[in-house]
Amino acid sequence: MFFKKKSYDPNDLAAVESALNISLPAFVHDFYAHESALIQKLRKMANDEDYIYLTTDFDWMIEHNRDFLNLPNTEGFCRGKLCIGTDGCGNDTFISLSGDDPRVFCLDMDTTAELMDEATNDFRWEDDALIKHDSLKHYVEDRITMLKEMG
Repeated sequence: MFFKKKSYDPNDLAAVESALNISLPAFVHDFYAHESALIQKLRKMANDEDYIYLTTDFDWMIEHNRDFLNLPNTEGFCRGKLCIGTDGCGNDTFISLSGDDPRVFCLDMDTTAELMDEATNDFRWEDDALIKHDSLKHYVEDRITMLKEMG
């Protein structure tokens, strides 16, 4: 989608917000609006799969969160988080819906069991075993570097 149409339409994220009854943090809007070249580079390297690592298919974002993960939640599993991409193998990427936390969280299906806190029925998002990036830009740059090394 994004790679194919090569432009950002603010209505895309507005549709996500409306469908999921949320407000996305400003950093999400800013990233999609100002980092189109970086997003296009990732899309091209990820074989143009519109949901890989960072989705540019906002219908997928709605369906994956609402219908598959049953998000957003205010308590329990992935509370206050939203899935923004996957690697297609069960490893999902999340952001916090809190506007003051711009980090990206990468849940690896091989470590999710050890990250689960049964008392809160949620992951331990601050655990050192959880891969975190300090911004969407650094996360996408890391994915691009990884794909270069693989390919």
